[in-house]
Amino acid sequence: MTTSHAKQQTATLFTAHLPNLAPALVVAVVSITYLLLILWFNQWDPLTFVRLGTRYGQGDPNGTIGYDGQFAYQMALRPLGATPYLDIPPYRYQRMLYPLTARLAAFGLPQLIPWALLGLNLTALAVGTFIMSQLLMWHKLNPWYALPVGLFAGQLVSLRLDLNEPFALTFALLAVYAFAKDRSRWGAVFLALSMLSKETSIAFVGGYLLYFFLKRQWRRLIETGLMSLGPFALVQLVIWLNFGEIGVRSGGQGATSFSWIPFGGMFAVGFDNLQTLVVVLLILGPLILLPCLALTVNLVRFFRQGHLSPLALVLGLHIVMLATLPFSTYVDFPGVLRLTSGLVVAALAYAASVRAPKILNYAMLWLASIPLLIFIG
Repeated sequence: MTTSHAKQQTATLFTAHLPNLAPALVVAVVSITYLLLILWFNQWDPLTFVRLGTRYGQGDPNGTIGYDGQFAYQMALRPLGATPYLDIPPYRYQRMLYPLTARLAAFGLPQLIPWALLGLNLTALAVGTFIMSQLLMWHKLNPWYALPVGLFAGQLVSLRLDLNEPFALTFALLAVYAFAKDRSRWGAVFLALSMLSKETSIAFVGGYLLYFFLKRQWRRLIETGLMSLGPFALVQLVIWLNFGEIGVRSGGQGATSFSWIPFGGMFAVGFDNLQTLVVVLLILGPLILLPCLALTVNLVRFFRQGHLSPLALVLGLHIVMLATLPFSTYVDFPGVLRLTSGLVVAALAYAASVRAPKILNYAMLWLASIPLLIFIG
């Protein structure tokens, strides 16, 4: 083979994959631009993404609270000695994959850890968008529908604050892709990694396990269940042996209990003030409430027609999760945005699997959430 022929083949291969790569490249460019702006306004200090608080960082009970990214940073900095710097150690230690990977990427060097946390989430957003575009192309749909995977405000908030969601959701998407390609064991491995990134990935795990149960695919149910939940269960055991309790709960310090009334946590935000309730509904209504209601109607129709798919169940579980979120999550604006990222990813994956362009078109409206980043700082 001549050199010119080899170059031509390489160029052809790149051109063939360009439609899949383009959305991920756009996400990367927008994300990097966003990060550079934040760094420029903060004297190029990567710790601005960590948002350290003195209450936990310095043990000052009257100090600043900071935000959740500080706990990933502390666990990356001192994996076995972070307990004094965490609000609820069992709850935080169950999410060890992201900080441990950052420590490895930083070669254990403290000065590189903030950059590693940032780089991992940036990579996760681009890779997650690429995987979704691959799924869309596989179903003969436009790959540009993958953009909300990387550019929904909840994902960019997670990038801004060194949170676990991009890491967890990218592994979840890799699992979806593996199952779609009939590589169940790889799918189970990716689900396990997603669970070790953040426990809310149980909605993805639960969707697949419920599907295998309803289809009476016992071998796949047992195999996937053991592989995807086994490592998480082992981590919970270690946490229990060390702290006397497991990590699973409704949230960090100050968290309230789950709501048994659908979206009761959202409406409770403005329970005593009608004006506050109107503002909350104007923002979260289009982002969460209306999409959940519309998607629920679609799923009911889908199930009543005799259809069943794991991604339909995954989407249903994400809707249930958002409907039962506690008041303490809904009052935390970055928190509710980041948790909605799971709904966005699940809706896109479901819509791709059933070839539902109408849902995909509406999903693009989630891109309108980007201006909300102004309120994050």
